Amino acid sequence: MTLSNQRVDRGFVGPMPALTRRSDEAYTEFMSDTRNALLHAHWKNMMGIGDAAMKAAAQPIAHTKAGVEGARKVIRDNTSIATFLRVKRTCQEIYKQRIIDSYNLRREELERMLDEADTRGPGSVTWDPNFVYPDYATVDIHISPGGYTRSKFSGLLYDYGTSIFYGGANAGDALHARLAKETATPQDGKIRRILDIGCSCGQYTTELKKRFPDAEVIGIDIGAPMVRYAHWRATQNNLDVHFAQMPSEDLEFPDRHFDLVGCHILFHEIPLEVIKKTLAEAHRVLRPGGTFVLWDFATATADNLGYGGFVGLMDASDNGEPYAHNYVHCNVENLMAEAGFSLRARPGPKAQMHDRVCDKAA
Repeated sequence: MTLSNQRVDRGFVGPMPALTRRSDEAYTEFMSDTRNALLHAHWKNMMGIGDAAMKAAAQPIAHTKAGVEGARKVIRDNTSIATFLRVKRTCQEIYKQRIIDSYNLRREELERMLDEADTRGPGSVTWDPNFVYPDYATVDIHISPGGYTRSKFSGLLYDYGTSIFYGGANAGDALHARLAKETATPQDGKIRRILDIGCSCGQYTTELKKRFPDAEVIGIDIGAPMVRYAHWRATQNNLDVHFAQMPSEDLEFPDRHFDLVGCHILFHEIPLEVIKKTLAEAHRVLRPGGTFVLWDFATATADNLGYGGFVGLMDASDNGEPYAHNYVHCNVENLMAEAGFSLRARPGPKAQMHDRVCDKAA
């Protein structure tokens, strides 16, 4: 008889290495369904309840330390909000720890898998074992132990963890495939080189390669564990994509090098000053007539707080996203214009996650 907790090579779940034990996989599937039932289904309702509770308490929604402390006082008097936020935080803590514990049972095998992939094609990966990370890149983003930089398994945890976070909506990289399909292109139609900034585990990068198979596609991320896993993932699909460890604010590419630069959900996870430098670098490496596409939260306005409202405030505070507060109130479209871009398209008035399309003057 085969026991469900036997430690065997269980193959893959989509593109990801399967968890070590069937019981681990069953548990994470349960957590995905739990999040769908208790969180995703009530998200919009909780946004309204939270905003109304803050208004009734005459407590402004301020994305500051004092603003968070004021919100917590309101939360203590509202059982519905308190329960919702506690469940959200706890679910995230326990499913991530289960993934880490499961992969650690095969630690040597998985480390060898990444080591062997470093020198295997198609494509390539470059990273520096002596790279000194800036302080902003060492936080435990999304309350993931080790964040994106301090655990060899950060890429695996991100890949498997976000599959649960999305509640099945990104199975087979469906979300990233849609984003790649909808990514705007230069108006002259010329696409020879593509850069994905902040590529994490390479989902958007590889989908861009599938859409533009004749283009050279490069993904960069500040986290060595992320680009190493992204490369391994791409080789599993026989995709000729190049990955490199590189900070978004200091790109090691020549001027006017790329036709298209994309960036998916990076900006709300880096400090405002780094966003400004990243935009300047994106503009520098684009050729005249090239296009920059940003996928991220809509920044808050007087008419649409969106992620800048109560739930966004507490999600950023409780979910290990210390830089989201500044991002959602920065008017990123203005920052794009200051970097020299011409804005072609922006999110609609009710969009939560959409693209901004910018062009560099020809």
